Amino acid sequence: MYFFANTLDDSRAWCYDSTNIPRCQIFLTEEVTTEMQFEKIKSVAPKIPELVMKSLLSAIDSGNIKLNEELPPERELAALLSVGRGSLRECLAILEFLGIIESNGKRKVVVKTSEYIQQAIAFIRLSERSETMDDFIEFRRTIEVSIVQYACERATDEDIAALEESVELFERDPGNHNADVEFHTKLANASHNVMFAAVLALLNGMIADLRIRFFALPQYHTLTLESHRRIFKAVANRDKEAAKKEMSSHLDNIQSFSQKPGEM
Repeated sequence: MYFFANTLDDSRAWCYDSTNIPRCQIFLTEEVTTEMQFEKIKSVAPKIPELVMKSLLSAIDSGNIKLNEELPPERELAALLSVGRGSLRECLAILEFLGIIESNGKRKVVVKTSEYIQQAIAFIRLSERSETMDDFIEFRRTIEVSIVQYACERATDEDIAALEESVELFERDPGNHNADVEFHTKLANASHNVMFAAVLALLNGMIADLRIRFFALPQYHTLTLESHRRIFKAVANRDKEAAKKEMSSHLDNIQSFSQKPGEM
């Protein structure tokens, strides 16, 4: 039996839906034999994938998961954590990118020690430190400006249609922060570079709570939607220089919003 137990105090684990929003908190019974019992409550939680890694860390430290041992099948693992399979896949993709797990056919294997996982958690926490925000934006600029360049060169008609759909969704539903995430994700997919897609998945996990707070700021949705429209138009027109310029301008806006902590 595998146990994904604690996240904060050896008794809780958080579950997320496919939009990286916390939906429930798992409370573990004190004695666990062959089955694990869960009680769900709605609340606000720290971000994915940090808490999932803490669950892995606890399981490794307790000996419930051993290095090079296969994790349960996806369906079983999702049920164990009481989380949707889509959300679980997103989390596993991030953990795989970080080198914590590896694929063994259709199964996943934990290949890193608890010390390595602690280092990965520390990396994710960089996004919470105000003094590193400029570095974080600089890193995003390097990645995402390249993404739009390659998207201009490689995007298929299906990619362009998916991008347009994301822009329209964001316009229809101003409070849907996942539509913001989806646009950047589909841009990365349109670059047809698996490393860009993997890095962006990690970034989205790191800034999930920050992006949610941005939505409370005046003009965030309006300015972001306008940026998305211009970026989409440039990519659709295969205009690499315009696309890079618009993405850089978009990240300038994000940096400006990040410097308004008093309003968040």
